[in-house]
Amino acid sequence: MPTVKRSQISAMNIPYRMCTLEYFLDTQQALGVKSIELYGGSPHVTLSFDVVSDWKAVREAVESRGMKVIAFTPESATYQYLLCTENPLVREKSFLYFANAVKAAKELGAKLVPVSCAGGLKDHDPGVAYFNAVESLRRLAPIAEELGVTIAVETMCPDASVVINTLPELKKLLADVNSPNVKPCIDVCAMRTAGETFDEWFDAFGGDIAHIHFTDGRPAGRLYWGQGLHPLDDYLQTLNDRGYTGYLGLNINNRGNWFDWNKLTEQGWTGDGFYPENYWFNPAAIDRKNWEAFAPYLTD
Repeated sequence: MPTVKRSQISAMNIPYRMCTLEYFLDTQQALGVKSIELYGGSPHVTLSFDVVSDWKAVREAVESRGMKVIAFTPESATYQYLLCTENPLVREKSFLYFANAVKAAKELGAKLVPVSCAGGLKDHDPGVAYFNAVESLRRLAPIAEELGVTIAVETMCPDASVVINTLPELKKLLADVNSPNVKPCIDVCAMRTAGETFDEWFDAFGGDIAHIHFTDGRPAGRLYWGQGLHPLDDYLQTLNDRGYTGYLGLNINNRGNWFDWNKLTEQGWTGDGFYPENYWFNPAAIDRKNWEAFAPYLTD
């Protein structure tokens, strides 16, 4: 049976956005979590182009519970601060925002800043979005190198970005950026949506894979393990076979829907495409289910 170290699995605070940061951290401590991938969004922390949180206080809150921040993940896909934006003013503020994210990671003791290439426009030439992504990452790379931080770039599903949806696109992007501090990140849902495999990614990048966002899905959805269709056992076996010793970020983030699930199923709905659980309503219960799925594979 494949195994994974408890410390390799990094919990994320994304579904806890209706709770305090302290509640999230207390929940992870109770679950025996060792590693935190901190999502850089409200209400837990403040990150913008000109205002940031007290990172020392945040780091102390994590470390006082026997955990550490292994990655700081700024919001990069909701069209406020974007790597691919065409608007010059927004692009400049976005550069300052992501630069602050790299600096935050350093202060938090983290070595990773996972990002997505969003902000392109569907009715414009995707080459413009690609060019902006390359230029933005080229500007950020020297800051990351100076601070000893790696920017980990993931692919995205086509419904979230017009560029960098596939492994070949990401490979070209990283070659064009050409920095030792800008490396690939696997998002399992985006990988499987593109019809790709872990073996293909490791064949392409080998030991350069800096991080993995590791969630179940159908194939997308970023679900807790056991709710989707991804083969957890097979995936962990491949990671063992490939010698991957990095982190697995649990970026689960499903908000369900507002339909009456029981009524829908009574009327003959199969449930395909519907996720009745809103993770934001009871994130601790979702986390417990997720960790139960990992229990047979865990080593300390």
